[in-house]
Amino acid sequence: MDNHGKTIAAFESIASGLGRGLVYIKEDYNIGAYSNMAKEMTGIRLPSYSQGHAEGIIEEGDIIVIADNDLGNDDGLSPENLKLINIVDNNIKTGDALLAVGVYKNKKIEPAYKVAHNYDLKQTMELKRRYLGYNISAAIDEKNSVISISVNDADYRMRYLEAIGHMVVLDKNTGKVKFFQARGYGFRNEEIGKLLLGKKFIAKETSGDKCDLMPHIDRRMEEVFEGAKFIEEIKFVMQQENGYSVKNVYNIHKRPMYCHMVRLKMEGQEDGVYIFIQDKEMLQNQPASRDVMTAEIEKLKKKKFSDEEAAGIDGFKNFIGNDKSLIGVKRLSVKAAKNRFNVMLTGESGTGKSLLAKEIHDIQMPDKPFVEVCCNAISPTLFESELFGYAPGAFTGASSQGKAGYFEEASGGTIFLDEIGDISPEMQIKLLHVIQNKRIYRVGDTKPIDVDVRIITATNKDLEKEVENGNFRKDLYYRINVFPIYIPPLRERKSDLYFLANSILNQYCREYDIKPKQFSQEAIDIIMSYKWPGNVRELKNAVECAVAICDEELIYSEHLMLPKADEKDRGLTLKERLNKEERRIIEDVIERNGGDKGKAMEELDLPRSSFYKKLKMLDLNI
Repeated sequence: MDNHGKTIAAFESIASGLGRGLVYIKEDYNIGAYSNMAKEMTGIRLPSYSQGHAEGIIEEGDIIVIADNDLGNDDGLSPENLKLINIVDNNIKTGDALLAVGVYKNKKIEPAYKVAHNYDLKQTMELKRRYLGYNISAAIDEKNSVISISVNDADYRMRYLEAIGHMVVLDKNTGKVKFFQARGYGFRNEEIGKLLLGKKFIAKETSGDKCDLMPHIDRRMEEVFEGAKFIEEIKFVMQQENGYSVKNVYNIHKRPMYCHMVRLKMEGQEDGVYIFIQDKEMLQNQPASRDVMTAEIEKLKKKKFSDEEAAGIDGFKNFIGNDKSLIGVKRLSVKAAKNRFNVMLTGESGTGKSLLAKEIHDIQMPDKPFVEVCCNAISPTLFESELFGYAPGAFTGASSQGKAGYFEEASGGTIFLDEIGDISPEMQIKLLHVIQNKRIYRVGDTKPIDVDVRIITATNKDLEKEVENGNFRKDLYYRINVFPIYIPPLRERKSDLYFLANSILNQYCREYDIKPKQFSQEAIDIIMSYKWPGNVRELKNAVECAVAICDEELIYSEHLMLPKADEKDRGLTLKERLNKEERRIIEDVIERNGGDKGKAMEELDLPRSSFYKKLKMLDLNI
């Protein structure tokens, strides 16, 4: 190997050790090197599979199973193409989520399908059918970014970032799987729409051998790569001086990739642009890079919304977050604001319910009054007079002029009733009458006062249980719960943590008029690994404390004053520490799967008997 080859090999080795693929573009814009990891990330090389299939085409009579979270985005599919599996439905539109099973080019056999318009980002969408003798299921789990198709006992899962079109095809003669979708289908031109229209699909091998799908060394980069922004950036970097670098997210073969481009210009054979690439799966342990990528992906998702809806989402000033669950919360909030529904915000303490209430108000009524009432902070004996006001001389110590209550002050705008679950049964009745009749009576007065007010309520209690237990009126619950919005806890939106922490840090530096500070890597690691039981409120307190006690530019973990794992585990035996970690993992997996133990067993790859044995041993009453 000559010096040039040794240099490239060294770069590849370094990149692989860091969990990155490497692509080297020579100064003539031909590809000089393409590491194996980069090939698999971009789809130019297929891995070996536990179950493969031969090359072929879809034929009349084959059974088609489709799972698609964004029809027409990354699948080459249109509503018109669905007629090929006998789905004729004018209500299906581009952008819909679709789960379907049907027979290819057979108009006599009815398909089974489920479609969702303006897909709710919080929910798992699932289709289960016994179809022509096969147990078919398809699911889109937006929360965990997993799309799956199951045929009898065989499960075909794919992780995704933004949009995905998944498909499994069963042979009409043998009943065996003749095709299943896999990562990199955009590069292979194996999108659903193209295959339904007759394009041939390539084989997937079960042997350990891996082969490249096309020659690439010494080919022009435009012949190998798809992605205009990516190609233009390479050309720009090539014109720069030695050492110039840029980091950004680019679509390569329709897949977002985090890329670090470096210009090498030393008048040698190795000159050119070196591109270190990572997909999201490789970024799990690198929060800063991963969350830059997540933010870029969420920007792409916003492009699917209407201009009006996107503007509403981007208009949130203080309710910060680009995690998919937060985007869902913002979308619902925009819809609620435009229709002036009564809104009930739920979620744990510290998740930002009061911030969101103000944001909902400001979307449509920024110049109208917004009155916030903390229901559990007012004495029960004063609650009625504070809420509805009182007439002159209504009681001992009352003002001779009387006083307007919170509802009158909020008329024309919004009243936000925080901790609504804590009001007394007597006040629940009076509040119900106000909501129904849109009028109040001041304490000590018989003259009604009309009020035009939009009501937003918030609670961290389970009001349905409170209704069941007789602590909260059912009729009032239905009146205030017209438009429910659940705010997820911070531990369920880890992708927001890095940006949120930095936003809070910058805010406090400005407020205290001090020199800007930064988090050290160890501080970021602590922030990312901590559970944040107090949610955003606790994060703000921790960052404010760090700003106050840190005299340097760099904030370290000790400035955050958070408990470290090793401090909490001090004094525990190895077995106790292992049990504690095992308990944490099982709890996280069950929580992530919405309490579904079956899915948790599958993810942990544990037999049913072993799973329940561990629950008992670890004293997990879930």
